[in-house]
Amino acid sequence: MNELIKKAKEVMRKYSEEFPEINVDRDYFPFKLTEELGECIQKYLMLTDRGRQKNKNKEEIRKLFEDEIADVFGFLILFADNEKIDLEKAIQNKWFSRFDRESRHGRAKRAS
Repeated sequence: MNELIKKAKEVMRKYSEEFPEINVDRDYFPFKLTEELGECIQKYLMLTDRGRQKNKNKEEIRKLFEDEIADVFGFLILFADNEKIDLEKAIQNKWFSRFDRESRHGRAKRAS
């Protein structure tokens, strides 16, 4: 995860240099994440035949969808980092620790 954060921050640094007129303040990341999620959903709607195909075939749309998923993930990483959130730890605490507890309790119940 640390390597992804490092690479995402480098991309953002280069982007800020290329477009110095864009104010990358604290609000930039949640707004940009929302924008990218909207683009991702648009591609998903195209992929699932619930949106205009825009003269693209399914392979092209799939690639666009994958690109938008990557944008969402990249901006989520940047948003979390900007807010000083250890994303790996947060995922472990919110998602995986629950299953670890259930596994321990499930094994204990089976043993009794």
